Amino acid sequence: MKKILKIITLLVLILPLTTQALTYDNVYYNISDYYIDADILENGDLLVNELIVLDGTFNGYIRDIAYRNSKLTSNNYENNVLYNASGIELIDISAKKINGEVSFATINESGYTTLTPNYSANLGYTITSLSNEEEYKMYFATNGKAAFKITYLLKDVAVIHQDVAELYWTFIGDGFDDAINNLHIRVNLPQKDSSSDFRIWAHGDLSGEINKYDDSYCLATINQNKALNPIDIRLTFAKNLLDETSVQKQNVETALPEILKVEEKRADKANRQRKKMQIIRNIIFILNLLWYLSLFITAIYVYFKYDKEYKSIFKNKYNREFIDDYNVEVIDYLMNKNITPNALSASIMNLVYKKNIRLEEISSDKKHKNYQFTLLNQDNLNDTEKYLVDFLFNRVGKENTFTTEDLKKYASSPKTYDKFHSNYTTWKNKVVSDGKKQQFFEKKSKPISLGTLFLVTAFLLILIDAIFGFQIIFYGRLFLAIIFFVYTITFSKRTKKGNEDYVRWKAFKNFLQDFGNFKIKELPEIILWERYLVYATIFGLAKQVSKNMNVLISEIPEGTYVDYYPSFVDFYIFDSISNSINSAIASNNTAITNAQISSSSSSGGGFGGGFSSGGGFGGGGGGGRGF
Repeated sequence: MKKILKIITLLVLILPLTTQALTYDNVYYNISDYYIDADILENGDLLVNELIVLDGTFNGYIRDIAYRNSKLTSNNYENNVLYNASGIELIDISAKKINGEVSFATINESGYTTLTPNYSANLGYTITSLSNEEEYKMYFATNGKAAFKITYLLKDVAVIHQDVAELYWTFIGDGFDDAINNLHIRVNLPQKDSSSDFRIWAHGDLSGEINKYDDSYCLATINQNKALNPIDIRLTFAKNLLDETSVQKQNVETALPEILKVEEKRADKANRQRKKMQIIRNIIFILNLLWYLSLFITAIYVYFKYDKEYKSIFKNKYNREFIDDYNVEVIDYLMNKNITPNALSASIMNLVYKKNIRLEEISSDKKHKNYQFTLLNQDNLNDTEKYLVDFLFNRVGKENTFTTEDLKKYASSPKTYDKFHSNYTTWKNKVVSDGKKQQFFEKKSKPISLGTLFLVTAFLLILIDAIFGFQIIFYGRLFLAIIFFVYTITFSKRTKKGNEDYVRWKAFKNFLQDFGNFKIKELPEIILWERYLVYATIFGLAKQVSKNMNVLISEIPEGTYVDYYPSFVDFYIFDSISNSINSAIASNNTAITNAQISSSSSSGGGFGGGFSSGGGFGGGGGGGRGF
């Protein structure tokens, strides 16, 4: 016996823990369906079956059912205390998982689990009696779709007047916290009533509908009832459908004419509101239509006014002439509005071409070549070139020399990779600044302002739609506004000068790409070929053009070779130098990425580690600047 008691005690202790494990901490659900089936009984009571269908993750549901409405105080037919019930009797609470569609027939289906007051953490219910209402807390922990069925009896709801019987009941109160989808409320008469006394009204959201069926019941439906939005139904019917001897609430007054006055007044108000809402809806529709039309017209205007390039005077496919207004690296900004690694290679080779730097190969094998650069002078250098010379010869190298191996080591070494990145970025910014001085691109503050305007108005219209419940209308508006805004901030239009230079350099690139297809006599003099290679480097064509030049050189007769051959022994040196410099930049990017990945994790407990984000909140501070 003692063993049995120990086992029972152990189960009592363990059972709450096991059932608690079935509950859900993250509750998320919606009411997908709500069916109320109410029968008016001959004694004036109202037998109600409610089916609340939840879809999501939840532990249960709480239903507050008021049987007295404290707002009913007067003796008229608008808010008469006569319409309150005298009490409520709970008959049954049950629940089950749902698969498939739901209807009124689901109420009478089998498979429900009866919930009892002896609840566990995930099965059962509790009742809390409040003032004028009862709270039913139903436990049925589920992940998916489930239905809670409540059957209860409202005492003394129907009223017998001198001329008609009446039921006026609020089925969904103003304290209902959830929005309800697919709400159906059916109120059944005790018997059929084909007389003119059978009248029906429903009050609540104006999108709802109520209709009579088969002279025996009325059905109110609404697709979505907002939270805290009450729904009530009013019926009048022949009073002989009730047993006058057992109905408690009797009224000696003739009620139907007064009820009709109240309901006609309410109907007129609702119809005026519907008309007002229809006008508002039409205005919103027109505003949305005008917004789309304005966006379409504005997009066309912005394209032709601010985005479409000017027509160029230059029409030829090829161009062999240089534009001497700016250095070779600035071409990168014009063509790409960005500075690529090719710009650094081209800038260095341009300094070699201008005799500011001497280039020589100091070691070589089949896989790796090392070149040495020696600074000869700084004649005719602009500020950007002077900064590059200082960076290469005073930081990467020393004693006015550096090698491609020095550059790669400086770019990838843990001690100097950040210095390389800082100096390289500064140089790129200087090139961009040189490019901006050429005024290649037009300013576009107005298109960006238009893009911002349409984005803001899209949000405002969405807000207006939501306020008036039309948020499903024009759902693509925000998407289009974002696309247009992104377009206005990303496109760039070249000035007339910028576009003319762009077209000429593009034709120059075509000339370099097809260099090998020309005969020697069709090409400019060989002394210019070195300079062509400098520009081939900026276009990423150094390897292709080097190969074509070496092939063409081999075809020149021996008698003319010495007179025309350039100072470089091999045109392939341009491609080799370009590869070395691009490799150094790539190794610098890799070093930076690896350093960020391998840094220590941040410590919230104050035990050291990596930085946390968001500096600047300690005492003191300050800044710094050069002068």
